[in-house]
Amino acid sequence: MRTRQPAARKRGIRLVSQSTDISTEGITCPAVSPRLTEWVPALLAKLRPYTERTIREHATTDPWRTSSQLLAKILPAWHHTDNPWTDDVAEAVAYTRAITTLALTYGDEPSSTRSPYHQRRHADLTDTVTSIGTGRGPVNADLGALSKGPVALHRELDDQPRALTLLLDGDAWTALTDRRTGVRALAAIAVLADGFDVRLVASPRVHRHLSKRYPTWSECHLDLTASRDRPPHTDHAQTAEAAWEAIRDLDAEPGKRRLLGNLDAEYPRSYRDLTHDHAIDVADGTVSRYVLDLEDRELVTIDRRSQHNTVQLTDLGELAVQQCLDDTYDLVHPNQRRLDESLTATPQESTSTVSPRRAGGETPTPGERVAATGDPDADADYVQWLNTAENTQTHLHERFSTVAHDDAITLVDDQPRPFDDGRVAYLSHTNDETLVVLQWGGPLATLGRLAGALLSEKALSKVLTPERLGQEFEAIDDGTQAYPVERILRRGHQVGWYSDAETTYGAWRERITTVRDRLLAKVAKLTDSDDTGARANLFEDLHGLIASATQLYHAAGIDLTTTIRVPDTDTLARNPTQLQNLCAFLAKTAPKQSVYGIHSGYRMLFEDRPAKLCRRLPAEADHDATMDLTMSWVVAGPTITELHDEITDTLATELTTVRETIADGTEAAPTLEIPVVDGTTYPAIRRVIDEVAMTHDAQWTPRERQRLVRLCLRSFGPADTSRACPHDVVESLLRALNESPTPTLATVERAAATLPAERFRPDLTPTATKLYATLLRADGPLGRSELIEQANVSASSYDRRLSDVRDLDRVTPVQQGGHRRWATTTPTPRPKTPPVTAWLPANSDRPAPLVTYRQSTTPAGPNSSLPDRTGRDNRGRWDRQPPISILTEPGGDADDTTHPMTTTNQSRQLNSHAHQLPATRDHPHDTMTPTPHPTTAVATPQTELPNGGDQ
Repeated sequence: MRTRQPAARKRGIRLVSQSTDISTEGITCPAVSPRLTEWVPALLAKLRPYTERTIREHATTDPWRTSSQLLAKILPAWHHTDNPWTDDVAEAVAYTRAITTLALTYGDEPSSTRSPYHQRRHADLTDTVTSIGTGRGPVNADLGALSKGPVALHRELDDQPRALTLLLDGDAWTALTDRRTGVRALAAIAVLADGFDVRLVASPRVHRHLSKRYPTWSECHLDLTASRDRPPHTDHAQTAEAAWEAIRDLDAEPGKRRLLGNLDAEYPRSYRDLTHDHAIDVADGTVSRYVLDLEDRELVTIDRRSQHNTVQLTDLGELAVQQCLDDTYDLVHPNQRRLDESLTATPQESTSTVSPRRAGGETPTPGERVAATGDPDADADYVQWLNTAENTQTHLHERFSTVAHDDAITLVDDQPRPFDDGRVAYLSHTNDETLVVLQWGGPLATLGRLAGALLSEKALSKVLTPERLGQEFEAIDDGTQAYPVERILRRGHQVGWYSDAETTYGAWRERITTVRDRLLAKVAKLTDSDDTGARANLFEDLHGLIASATQLYHAAGIDLTTTIRVPDTDTLARNPTQLQNLCAFLAKTAPKQSVYGIHSGYRMLFEDRPAKLCRRLPAEADHDATMDLTMSWVVAGPTITELHDEITDTLATELTTVRETIADGTEAAPTLEIPVVDGTTYPAIRRVIDEVAMTHDAQWTPRERQRLVRLCLRSFGPADTSRACPHDVVESLLRALNESPTPTLATVERAAATLPAERFRPDLTPTATKLYATLLRADGPLGRSELIEQANVSASSYDRRLSDVRDLDRVTPVQQGGHRRWATTTPTPRPKTPPVTAWLPANSDRPAPLVTYRQSTTPAGPNSSLPDRTGRDNRGRWDRQPPISILTEPGGDADDTTHPMTTTNQSRQLNSHAHQLPATRDHPHDTMTPTPHPTTAVATPQTELPNGGDQ
């Protein structure tokens, strides 16, 4: 075996592989994942002793003086009082003070010899040193602090670059779904390379993945030798021309073009999967022949090592799809595509967001995009993809999916635009989640649309594929069950239309699509019919079809969410029949989508027909067991939350009608709870922000998240309410994340100002909203004429509403050239002092940190619920907790009096449910009104308590 020799050290990034002679000497950091917080602190901890040793080699004097001298070198302007510190400068200063104190005050002194105070101080200093630049440091700064702190320090002090070896975690990088997280991690590696000799260890698979998903970064840092000798864009032009040469003669072969356009460069697809893809629409024997031809053209590569061949795009094939095929798989010369793109500017500031072309360059809003269904009687489909080229998946899919609470019905006050054609349903999917978005059209029509979407050709071709389920449904068997897969599906999940003749995927698909088409034809016939008998039979069949579909999605490991849009909630609420139809639809449909392990929840709890009860697997319920829903629900419409009680009462009535043997306790069964959640409240919006932060690795502190919630309640909720539309919250956060990995409050509000005027600041008049949004989006102060022009308002409206805008917290007048102009200021929270104990004298008594405790919401005492299966933790109730009770006097003799909590700017509670007001104003007269607990429907009979009441 050849021994690798140490290479000459130089700053930058070098790829280490089997084909290189670069050694992996120096500090080694294993398992480098795309998440910074998982490896940067560990790397900084390993670097710390080297940094301390380097500091001791350059100075042995007082730590404060030494750190000041170092700061003067790495941050020359750090002590200038006329330049306020940014967060990254503040954190870099904190790091330098801390590492210098560790090096010169403590050194290698054993921790056992230190006093308790110095042990705590040493631990705090170490935490400061190892958390810099991760978003969890003293002031939560980002990568700028890493660059200005340890990287700049070693660049200044090291005679030659120190080697850092980073071993990439291949599985974590290839499985990453959020590209922004990977971009941030690669940016951190590039920052380190400015001061260190970074040696990146990656397998060929991971290297290919990085090159495909992060081509700019890879070309800049991993392919320097190959790229520096060629002029920019030359290779791209030649490769695009090569792709055109490989595909140009397919003009008369649309099947091959459709096949090529439905392949992916990252995820291989099997032949049998391609055969059942309706978007490709080629015969069974034709797929392999087409694939072989595309392989000869070097557009695809075939993996023949497993039982079933798989195919995926090559780099050339990926470029051919991107540059030479349009959305309908027709050929387009790459020069023509580039010309079209140059003539049509991208409407967004960020070119990563795709926007359709519209007359006058106007960008349609997400609501307009979804509402533009087209005409199914012409050329539009009844089931359409939500994530088309115009409706990008990342934006719209996340907009609808994030607001849904698991295993619940979520109510969202929104202003959905009516569909151009209400018969259309939308479908969207990721690897483990599928969304259905449809418009309420009455119970029968809505059931038909839902069934048609879940079992559409699109769903069967892209979601419930033979690759996902298995040719004989073997893929859903995880090996933990004692029953064959046929019995699990038929007698456990109660999947219908799955007889002995339909145990293969092809036979089942043919049968289920036949049943689907037959029932949908009946829906068209009976929607407005008075034939109650025929309608009742159709309802039963549709419920069975939908329940079978959702059980199959669940068995395949796919989370389902259905959003029902009700554009005219007011008319529905005023019509008792229509209101009852909606409530009954949810009460009848939601419980049927329940599951306990491999068992249908509805069959366990409600089914009372002896013939059906005989055809089920034996099930044993654990004590205090609860069921899950195979599909979560979101109902969106103007003031839909006002129907909370009606929906809950109807659902509760339905859930009490359990089978008699369940009701009298003869037969044990898990509890079915279906919370009806208000998705517009303070805690619901906080949950949305936490979800977005987790998905995109945004490093907001708890305090920042609290301020974000208050901003959203101000920006998207009517006046005098503590509510906001979560769809607008998600959309604003996603737009802000395009600008920064952890956007500030000002960035989020600027992103919110790009929403339609009717969705932003509904508490203001339309003119005031336009003026304020224009100021937020402006690059600098605006005068009267500029504001009138850019906000597109009349001069008289401007004069009438200027006072409303002027009174807003962030709006301030400025003088330029003797004229008054208007600008917005950056929200300034209270000054934060970094908890860096190096700034304190060695004998300082450091105060104990403040700790916030969340009050338990579990009742205790003699009036607590009985410990049976109806008195357990209630999912979904956390978003309607009442305010904390405060005793009038300390001690056990205080009266049981609850005082409302004021929401002044002195409040430090993290999750206040009160109406949130600007942090810069005090309103001691505004109080928090108690919010009642939601009623959670539980599928158990009422239980008489010892005190005579009913549980």
